Amino acid sequence: MVDGLVAGRGCQSQGRELTMAVALEIGERSLANGLTLLAVRNPAVRTFAASAQLEIDLRAEARGEGGLVHLTGRCLEEGTKRRSGAELSKAIEEMGGFLEGEASGGSLQCPAEMASKGVRLLGEMVCEPAFPAGDVARVRDEVLTEIRADSEDPQEVARERFHKEAYGRHPYGRPDRGARTQVARLRPVDLRRFHRKWFVAGGGYVAAAGPAEPVEMLDFLEKSFEGMRPGDVELGRPGVPPLPAQSREIHLPMDREQVHVFVGHRGIRRSDPDYHALQVMDHILGTGPGFTSRIARRLRDDLGLCYSVHAGITGSAGEEPGLFMAYIGTSPPHRNQAVEGFLEEISRLCTTLPSESELRDVHRYLTGSFVFSLQRNTSLLRYAIRAKRFGLGFDYLHRYPALITAVTRQDVRRVAVEHLHADKVAVVSAGATEA
Repeated sequence: MVDGLVAGRGCQSQGRELTMAVALEIGERSLANGLTLLAVRNPAVRTFAASAQLEIDLRAEARGEGGLVHLTGRCLEEGTKRRSGAELSKAIEEMGGFLEGEASGGSLQCPAEMASKGVRLLGEMVCEPAFPAGDVARVRDEVLTEIRADSEDPQEVARERFHKEAYGRHPYGRPDRGARTQVARLRPVDLRRFHRKWFVAGGGYVAAAGPAEPVEMLDFLEKSFEGMRPGDVELGRPGVPPLPAQSREIHLPMDREQVHVFVGHRGIRRSDPDYHALQVMDHILGTGPGFTSRIARRLRDDLGLCYSVHAGITGSAGEEPGLFMAYIGTSPPHRNQAVEGFLEEISRLCTTLPSESELRDVHRYLTGSFVFSLQRNTSLLRYAIRAKRFGLGFDYLHRYPALITAVTRQDVRRVAVEHLHADKVAVVSAGATEA
């Protein structure tokens, strides 16, 4: 067992009218079974949160097993080898907490004084699920109902097809919940087999955040997860298709008043060296608040085409490439105008430098909001996991402002040219067709 403790220095985050100092105490422990434990002290709260994040995503599904990852995660909380789903639910409710199974593990929130008991339930749910036949059948039917509802929702229909166009045969091109015919075939034996293979300690993380000392939190995390099966799994790196030679447009007509439009292509991994420059670019183009986002200002405020519009490339970046994706919901007569607006703003970003004021506003917004995003327990434990998973270091909090403010106007234009391809996008829409 290897223990480590990082005491964060005071980080001064400069906003328009604020200066906020943040210091994090983060404990780390490596277990013999291959699991990494992380604990972040948050002395300002009386609550506790924990999350088990294992090396599981859609890449773990074999072809023809669509929906197995999602259904397994949904059924974790339906009972364990020690207690039924009702008993598990009662146990967490009696301590005033919340417990949820997830595709890659599970999460917990509870009062700080119940942290140790809550973590025991989290460990039991993640490591010892029973997958009772009746409950699996019920949850499977719920998932099938959700798939059916998605098939009637034009935004979900367009989103699913856009992913297929961007990722091709890569597992990320498949819907998270799976295809209806494949999900209908799944049985408890399939979930048990999947759990035995993939719910192992190697490469996984269990993180916690709360007011206790990090070492204390690490101790009860270890008690609940040291018995997790050892083993390593390899998700692999399936081939991601190259960008197409030219753009293509797909419209899926549905009997709805609106039309939902997705425009974009495959994006970047989180490890891309241009990540921070692209994050600044995103906020100038389409993910920042109204005063910094060009497409919101143009398509929503100036032209009045929609209520909701956004675009970005960094938000979905992970171990595998994410997406560059722009979205708008609008009326059928405005569909083509919206698409043209997206493409024109992408092209403008590639040919002209952003203004000094745009860059300054984004620098201030990103460096200020980053600190505020770490006030909640769930945000802190996600920060700790991402810092380890992507090799950022726990001091990333202190380095982040400099990484952002180092991005220049020339950097923004350069990364736009290198990573955005207005002539190779998929344009996918679903909903009403203009008469």
